[in-house]
Amino acid sequence: MRKIGIAAIIMLLAVGAVMIFYYDIFNLRDDKTDKLAAIIEFEDTRTATDRLVGFLDDSDPEIRARAALAIGRIGNKGSVEKLFKLLDDKSPDVSLTAAFVIGLSGEKEFTTNLLDFANNASSDLLAAELQSVGRLTDSTMTDIIDEVSTYLDNSDPKVREQAAYALWRANAKSKAEELANLVQFDAARAVRIAALYSLVRLGINEPSDLYAEWLPDSDPFVRSLAIRGLGLAKDDSKTYLVAVGLNDRDNNVVSQSISSLTSIGSAKAVEYLAARFADETDEKLRVQFIESFTPLKDPAFVPELESEIDTTSSENIKAPGIIYLAVVQGPESFPKIDSLILTGSARVRAAAAQALGEIGGDYVKPRLTALFKDSSVQVRSAAFDALCTVDPVNADYYIKTALDDSDFVPVCQAIEKIGKLKNRTYLPRLLSLIKEHRDGNVDIKRAIVSAVGEFIDSANVDTLAENILNHGLLDKEYLVSRDAALIYKDKLNMDKFAYITKPGGLISKREIKAFITEYETNPKALLHTYKGDIELELYVDVAPLTVYNFIKLAKAGFYNNLSFHRVVPGFVVQGGDPHGDGWGGPGYYIRCEYSNLPFERGTLGIATSGKDSGGSQFFIMLGRHPHLDARYTLFGKVTKGMDLVDKIVIGDKIKSIEVIDKK
Repeated sequence: MRKIGIAAIIMLLAVGAVMIFYYDIFNLRDDKTDKLAAIIEFEDTRTATDRLVGFLDDSDPEIRARAALAIGRIGNKGSVEKLFKLLDDKSPDVSLTAAFVIGLSGEKEFTTNLLDFANNASSDLLAAELQSVGRLTDSTMTDIIDEVSTYLDNSDPKVREQAAYALWRANAKSKAEELANLVQFDAARAVRIAALYSLVRLGINEPSDLYAEWLPDSDPFVRSLAIRGLGLAKDDSKTYLVAVGLNDRDNNVVSQSISSLTSIGSAKAVEYLAARFADETDEKLRVQFIESFTPLKDPAFVPELESEIDTTSSENIKAPGIIYLAVVQGPESFPKIDSLILTGSARVRAAAAQALGEIGGDYVKPRLTALFKDSSVQVRSAAFDALCTVDPVNADYYIKTALDDSDFVPVCQAIEKIGKLKNRTYLPRLLSLIKEHRDGNVDIKRAIVSAVGEFIDSANVDTLAENILNHGLLDKEYLVSRDAALIYKDKLNMDKFAYITKPGGLISKREIKAFITEYETNPKALLHTYKGDIELELYVDVAPLTVYNFIKLAKAGFYNNLSFHRVVPGFVVQGGDPHGDGWGGPGYYIRCEYSNLPFERGTLGIATSGKDSGGSQFFIMLGRHPHLDARYTLFGKVTKGMDLVDKIVIGDKIKSIEVIDKK
């Protein structure tokens, strides 16, 4: 009996030990998830507390890195300074994250600190530090630019590549010769392309032969750069080289060729455009051709466009077509405009209003006045802009009418016009409006704050304008309060950042924890369109708040039947706006979640009007555009169906968005 008892005790102890072991494992996992959820919550509420900063000392490198990312995204200067200690962290993930997010701070004095750390950094860390230095440097900081340029000779191509990009970000046109040498002689292709991109973005138009050498490249991104570079000088002797792109197999390259030929604007350029336009069947490119004809003011396309406007059912053709005819024909286009006003869609009527504005003169006023009363806000909005241009004498009437509009967009336009005119007589109305909308439309309040900023300067402070600005500072909406604080700093050199209203969280910590637990593996979604299904991967691991919001809206049917309202060939396809014109959203704002992922063809981003002003609008990249990197939230990528994305035009609708994969 004693032996049996001892054996039983031993077995119980063994089982207990196993249970304790597994309890510790699951408890640790739960503790880690809890920490991650807490960090994301701090990021959501833009709160850099001592607890968040304390996570920088956590024993888990994933927690340290995630806390560093949150602190950088929040942007609190005092907290950002604490990230420098992580540049020496034993974990590369932690040190690289710290180097990246310091560059988000906007604090130019950090450039010197970063370069001091660069002396003993590994190549990967040095490349990341140079990337951030570029983001924090401007063209006046010549000492920093000179130091960055010394890294163009570094032995590691990653370092040379980021040094080249840093010079572009710093607008260092003085280093064009060094960049050109890299394009020609560097052994690493990635470095040569980085230098080529930097030269083009800096607007360096010589030597054009350098750009021409890249025209046969296998990468359409590079061919587009070459064509854009060739167009910078507006040298008609190079027009034939730019026109080569019109016959490229990649539509992104064709699009760039259209833009560059339009920039050159010579008779030869017009001839190339006209010949190619006649054979073009892609609607997006046809629209771009028409839009390129407008600034050229060449009448050669009038007969074809007059005929096409009469026969096509596409409002995407009619809208830019009537603007072109107005610019080229002037009053002769009235019959066509009048016909479209009577029969056209809201978008076409809005284009007619813009066309009338291009013509100007007394004859357009009655037509525009009628459109200013249109049932469509899109039309009223276009008519307001046109009327203020062609009839400035009566601008007060148009402004007062727009301020009373039932839709917030004309109200915002009127407020913006008040700021541009600096008409002080409207300040009492703006004060009344910001009080009236204390619990109302955020866009209107932001417009008011922006407008009164035009009345404020340190030499002559307008008391009433500052009173309105103070109302903005104390507004309960984070974006309004932040905008006001930025104006105080910019115009009056007053630090009011401590008064900024902290934003409420999108979701609770408990909900965040449940969400990141449910989606340990990035989910997929199907974007159902009338042209087919597009499969998406959503990056919970990179932008959890954005993906949470996207999934929530998708499941609620928010995106059902919304249109793609913006399509720019070679750039983006954009949708998700219930207002239909780029002004709309879900009625609240989400935080930006910047990352070091590049905006490449097929990636998904969130449209904003400044930091932390995203909502429901998203875009899909049609090509690579480094200037968007770390300036917008990247939250996913198209995994199937980019051929369908390429076919989307303005007005195409989203049937629905369906989350199809959790784990």
